Amino acid sequence: MITLGKNDDSSEPAAERADRAALRGMRWRCFCAACVSSLLLGLVLGDSAAEPVEKEKYAQAVEAFRRGADAGEALATSNLGVMYLKGFGVEQDYDRAARLFETAAAAGLPGAMFNRGMMELRGYGRAADPGQAAAWFKRAAELDDREAQFFLAVMCSQGEGIPQDFACARRWFEASAQAGLAVSQFNLAMLLLRGDGGERDEISAADWLQRAKAQDYEPAVHQLASIELSHRDDPERLARGADMVRGLAEQGDGEAQLRLGLMYLVGQAVPADLEEGRFWLREAALQQVIEAQISLATSYAQTEGKARDLVEAYAWLSIAAQRSEIAQKALKEIGEDLSEAERQQALDQARKYADRFKVGAELTE
Repeated sequence: MITLGKNDDSSEPAAERADRAALRGMRWRCFCAACVSSLLLGLVLGDSAAEPVEKEKYAQAVEAFRRGADAGEALATSNLGVMYLKGFGVEQDYDRAARLFETAAAAGLPGAMFNRGMMELRGYGRAADPGQAAAWFKRAAELDDREAQFFLAVMCSQGEGIPQDFACARRWFEASAQAGLAVSQFNLAMLLLRGDGGERDEISAADWLQRAKAQDYEPAVHQLASIELSHRDDPERLARGADMVRGLAEQGDGEAQLRLGLMYLVGQAVPADLEEGRFWLREAALQQVIEAQISLATSYAQTEGKARDLVEAYAWLSIAAQRSEIAQKALKEIGEDLSEAERQQALDQARKYADRFKVGAELTE
């Protein structure tokens, strides 16, 4: 999967969670609907039936698709392949699903080519074969299937199944982006920002990010803020970037809350404000953003004077230590400066925080 951009620098690779988010919307497609999940919730059939497919109607749907497939309808053939692939209304049969997708693909249906490529990519019924997946995606991409274009671009960028080629990635991301796929608009912008596969072009990148933002694609807002905040010599752009981050934070975005908290702690694009910084770090920490938990603890441990609070630092580190070796080490160091009563007080406070986000593991010293 292509590396996306971090929030703090528009030229650096992104966190893995943003990478996963980019692929979250990609799924199996019954070609006359958005995906197989909507197939089960209410598929409008283009050529084989008119009734929405509901859970109790799998068998009827299969028969409708089968009639269409027997009549040579490519769309119905591909739809029937999805049913066999997922085992809806029929016994799951990957080989039969593959044959049905291939039959529909031979008739020129891009969605069937895409589904066949996904079978190869994920290894359904056989070992995964990224090379074959790329070949299927390319066939569909050349017929303007925007999701196939996206996956082909990802494989070009990774060198998965085909040689790594950022120019190829840029070309297919752009084709998909032009077709309106927000995740492709975002990834194309990241290539433009880094100059991978061609000239670096921040203006064009920002334009693509704005298009993705218009589709409520949150990573695009994060990256637009990064671009604005990278212009440290331009107060207006810094203010715009800070407003974007604040807007996301106020909507409950944990990553934005973390970022805004750190901005207040160091005075980046906003006035330095320890308490405001801690407030936003705490909001993110309560959403189990581990970086916020550690940063909040650090702010309590390293601040001088009355603002220093080792008990509060120990409380947050005891939570973060369940998932972080760094926090475990810091917890041990701070614990040496606390009395047994203070450590117990911190653990009691940590349990109160944990109750708010239901941490499963038992908190211990």
